[in-house]
Amino acid sequence: MNRILFICTGNTCRSPMAEGILRKLMAERNLTGYEVRSAGVAAYDGTPTSDHAASVLKERGAEGPPHSTFLSQPLIDWSDLVLTMTSSHKRHAIQLYPAAVDKIYTLKEYVQDDPAETAKLAELESFVSELQLKQALAQPITDAEQARLRTLGAELPSPDIADPFGGPLHAYRRCAEEIEACLIKLVTKLQASE
Repeated sequence: MNRILFICTGNTCRSPMAEGILRKLMAERNLTGYEVRSAGVAAYDGTPTSDHAASVLKERGAEGPPHSTFLSQPLIDWSDLVLTMTSSHKRHAIQLYPAAVDKIYTLKEYVQDDPAETAKLAELESFVSELQLKQALAQPITDAEQARLRTLGAELPSPDIADPFGGPLHAYRRCAEEIEACLIKLVTKLQASE
């Protein structure tokens, strides 16, 4: 897995921070042979990276992409691993590029190292897929199924990294800390696989 693609909504905040922070962590640990990019499911090509995201990256001695990139088939084809910031980004990417399902994960899901939590997450995703199929077939979702969905969801920490877009600088710093904690696990995982 030498080509890693991060995905968020507009590719101006979270995914550029993930791209820049991962490059810095890889350089610090002499982890070579990897390429890192980012894109957005609703990005407008060429939109500048958020000022706060750029400031947070600079504070950390990292540098992200200067502008946004729209998620496209060539980027999906280029990547070996696609890491999204939220489960909705993951679903969106899989709906657009179903052949890539085996390489698309949320960042938190991919670095998860608790087997019990991983099993619960797999159970939740399977159940959500069943419910989506029922909806597609115009079948009603029962009260019991809705209750089970709530229960499964409540048993897990959020798989999402919240969007700091439009928020104050400290929100971007918190977001970067959360991303970096996941990326440290990612780097450890990549080093273990070498």
